[in-house]
Amino acid sequence: MSRGSVLFATARPPYPLDTGAKIRTWNILSGFMDRYDVDVLHFIDPAVEAGWREAAATLGVRDVFGVENPDLNRPAAPSDLLAALVRGLPVSTVKYARADFEARLRELAPNYDLVHVDTIHLAGILGSLGNGHGAPFTTLNAHNVEYQIAERMRDLERSLPRRLALGLHARNMRRLETRAFREADMVLTVSGEDGGEIDRLSGAGKSVLVENGVDVDFYTPTEDPAGRADNLVFVGSMDWMPNIDGMKWFVRDILPAIRAVRPEARITIVGRSPHPDVQALHAPAAGVIVTGTVDDVRPFVREASVVVVPLRYGGGTRLKIFEAFAMGKAVLSTTLGCEGILCENSRHLCIEDEAAPFARRCLELMGDEDVRRRLGAEGRKLALSRYSWDAVVGRMHEAVAVGMLKKGAARG
Repeated sequence: MSRGSVLFATARPPYPLDTGAKIRTWNILSGFMDRYDVDVLHFIDPAVEAGWREAAATLGVRDVFGVENPDLNRPAAPSDLLAALVRGLPVSTVKYARADFEARLRELAPNYDLVHVDTIHLAGILGSLGNGHGAPFTTLNAHNVEYQIAERMRDLERSLPRRLALGLHARNMRRLETRAFREADMVLTVSGEDGGEIDRLSGAGKSVLVENGVDVDFYTPTEDPAGRADNLVFVGSMDWMPNIDGMKWFVRDILPAIRAVRPEARITIVGRSPHPDVQALHAPAAGVIVTGTVDDVRPFVREASVVVVPLRYGGGTRLKIFEAFAMGKAVLSTTLGCEGILCENSRHLCIEDEAAPFARRCLELMGDEDVRRRLGAEGRKLALSRYSWDAVVGRMHEAVAVGMLKKGAARG
């Protein structure tokens, strides 16, 4: 039986695997490799291009097509804000909306059975693929519902100019996402909550649940996963605004109450590219360690008694929680932090949403090894049964196969 073919279009190469988005993209790419011949189209990132092409060849990618983009790694400038206003685009997508990339996609697409568009930042190209006879089946990977994140950021922002800017960004992002969700044949979503909103915006049942997952053979428990009682840890990309806000909130409003009871308590913030606001939190004498980029997060997680996820806005699902589950660690999260995960409060993890209860529950966990072990064991079971990448990708293949058959029947 012949294998089908996939053109995998992504804004950036999913390499190195140092963010949750890249990990998800890499594993979906790897999943398509199981059943299809796959080529990749992306903007060239000179900083990682050589390593990425070597990794892609090792994975088995058939061909890699790169498009130059001199603005790819340039910070946002006032000209981007102006361009976003004029073009009615979210400012975060302006540098990806390039005619040469879209033209290359239109040139290549007729040669494939399926075109996968990874992330909303490239969603503007979906409309150029058409939907008539002979058009490829199209899937869009929705890492989040981005307009909701922008609205949550706006609602927490105290500066009026920034609130207005975030409101405009949210409006333009919602417009872009609505169009993209309608133009794609299928939208791969990370949570049921996101899927419901995608279906509402698209006006059709376009969403398919393809959750984030975890490598359960890489993230494994130690013989004693309870960790050191006074050590807390947070893991995440520290240039992402929801993570920055969560850590500022934890250090300002939660950690002092914990240290009033346990003076030796400390939080280790582990993650790439810490924002200046995060760097400013580093104060070992006050119990705050900011590591920056590390080669391996597992030693820091193993040392901790509790993995904290104090997020107040964001979207999607948290790879950091799946990794902690797989390592058998106790997790304390806000409701939003564990949104979309099929977990139960006080069984797989603990949930608190306000600063004082969060601090109290954290102290309870730090003081009770048996509870930490029980939570960790249940989390590990959940990771194995539901959230291994093999299980997640298997569900993706089933959904894509059904969707392609339905579209073929409709055309026939």
